[in-house]
Order: sequence, then C-alpha cells, then structure tokens
Amino acid sequence: MDFELSDTQALVRDTTRDFVQKRLMPVAAELDQKERFPAAELKALAELGLMGVNIPEELGGAAAGVVAYSLAMTEVARGCASTAVTMAVTNMVGEVIAAFGSEEQRSKYVPKLTSGEYVAGSFALSEPEAGSDPGSMRTTARRDGDSFVLDGPKQWITSGAHAGVFVVWARTGEQSAGTRAISCFLVEGGTPGLRIGKHEDKMGIRASNTVALSFEGVRIPA
Repeated sequence: MDFELSDTQALVRDTTRDFVQKRLMPVAAELDQKERFPAAELKALAELGLMGVNIPEELGGAAAGVVAYSLAMTEVARGCASTAVTMAVTNMVGEVIAAFGSEEQRSKYVPKLTSGEYVAGSFALSEPEAGSDPGSMRTTARRDGDSFVLDGPKQWITSGAHAGVFVVWARTGEQSAGTRAISCFLVEGGTPGLRIGKHEDKMGIRASNTVALSFEGVRIPA
C-alpha cells in the first residue's frame, strides 16, 4: 500500500501551511484575546479553495478529497484553532447541501460558501434540552400552504451571528416518534424571525463565534 501523498494532496498541505505561517499565526493570539471573528482570514481561505476542499468543482469546490481536507484542517488548526472550527463547520455545511440538497439549493448556496461570499455556514442541531440526544428536540416546523414555519430554540451554534445559511433541524412529527420525525431545512441568515441570542464567553477558541438562536415564526419556502 502506498502512503505517499498525491501531488494534489501535497499542494493543498503546502499551500495551507504557507498561508497559516504568514497570515494566521501572527494574529492568532490577538484573535483569541479580543474574540475577533476572523472574517478577512476566512475570506482568504475561501480564495485558496479551502472552504470547499471536498466539494465538487462545479459548485466552486476544490474536489481535492477527504485526505487533502484533513491535511488542510490540520495545518489551519496548528495555527489558529478558532479559525479551524469555523472552517470545519462551513465545509460541513457545504458538503451537506452538496450531497443532499436539491439542484436549486446546491447551485444557490454552495458557491456562496466556497467563494467566501458567505463568510460562514452554520449547523443548527443542538438545543438547550437536546445536545447529544437529538430525539429530545423541541424546535418545530409546520407546513402552512407553500411555506414551512419554524419555531424553537437552538444552542451552541458555531458562527451563528455571521452565517449566510443555516442547516436547521426541526421536528415535523410527534415527539413520541423521536428522531424519525426530524427534518432538515435551509434558512438564510437575516430571515425575519431568526434571532441571534447569547454569545458564549468561552475559556478558549474565543474567535469562533458560538451563540444561541431562536426561531420565532421563521417562514421559509416549502
């Protein structure tokens, strides 16, 4: 078995390492101390293709594969753990939409994540009473004509105050059905009724934004 890196994997690693040494390491301590969200640094990562490492090229990604993504994440985390968290969640959101979204959703949202037009994406699953147990979720989504209406709280949401699009999980059936009655929705940042709540004052990784969210009659197209 050959464990040598491919040319693409080595290029991703070396390009990321160079960026981290020149751009991230000099400001990492300041980012953490001041809780400054690294918007400029994230935009630069997007320009290098690192906000969609394992996303298809037709959606703006690098299509470099999971090994290259792991190498890139390792290099970014070595320089700034906060930036690495934001990068990881944004890549995850892009991959989720690319894998499971409709063609319209894929073409509308994924290129905005990979290009940096959206500085970040958020994954809204956890709630005050439903962290490791999604079956206890209380956020609901009810059908109303040509729309769904979302109501409920989310907790500990990475990049919640900055995200351009949220992958949101909500209950569409009875509580007794557990996880079988949970569905996934896409909600754009700034949608009426989406409230940004408490910002967590963390002991570390402080430049990674972590907030509570509240969905109050958030109406999205069905």
